[in-house]
Amino acid sequence: MYTKDMWPYDGVHLNVPTRKLQYGDTLIINDKRVVVSGVSSTIPRFPPRPLMYTTQSNFKRLNPGENRYITFIMAKAEKNISAADLARNITKQTGLKAVTDNAFKKETVLWYLKNSEDVGDMINMVILAMLVGFGVTGVMLYMFTYENLRQYAVLKAMGASNRQLVMMVFTQAFIGVIIGSGIGIGVCALLGESVASADFPFRMMWFAPLLGFFGVWIVSITAALISIRPVLSMEPGIVFSQR
Repeated sequence: MYTKDMWPYDGVHLNVPTRKLQYGDTLIINDKRVVVSGVSSTIPRFPPRPLMYTTQSNFKRLNPGENRYITFIMAKAEKNISAADLARNITKQTGLKAVTDNAFKKETVLWYLKNSEDVGDMINMVILAMLVGFGVTGVMLYMFTYENLRQYAVLKAMGASNRQLVMMVFTQAFIGVIIGSGIGIGVCALLGESVASADFPFRMMWFAPLLGFFGVWIVSITAALISIRPVLSMEPGIVFSQR
């Protein structure tokens, strides 16, 4: 170890400036000297961890106690053979699992969705947010409907049916769904782009906006169902009351 690389034993060095690895940098891994011969430009990992590419022989020297050296092997099909046919032939001849690149990506995402603790934490936060949304949205829409009972009574006295009044309440809730989900998805997309520019792995799946819209729709419909009760039970005569 070089003298310039030795850190003094005076505590944790949290304020030391950091930088990305560059060509020619030297690392010490398990008391073995490793020289960076190239830097790849790929999608950032989640959770963010360093990723090093090396040969199998170098990996064995760096981790002599590791028994499992290979987790998967990448293969490229010839021009006259499709990737799906190659995967089926490999599975048929070797008995090992072979998948195409798209299937491998899907299985990787599904593995994280099923086994990652971070996904469970995010699901818990979404459930908590929906529970809070049920309370806040339900109370606000109920108060808005209750404060405007006189206006609903005027419409009912003019001949509006209960069905029309209920449709008015649900229309208000649906407009809230459109505005709320649009603002929420838009803010998430902007925040995602901002963190993605800072090398944070962000990827909005195609079903995420649909699930968000569906969640907001459930909350709003539930709030509307709670709010229509005073509308259905009111009497047109309250228009002439002092209330």
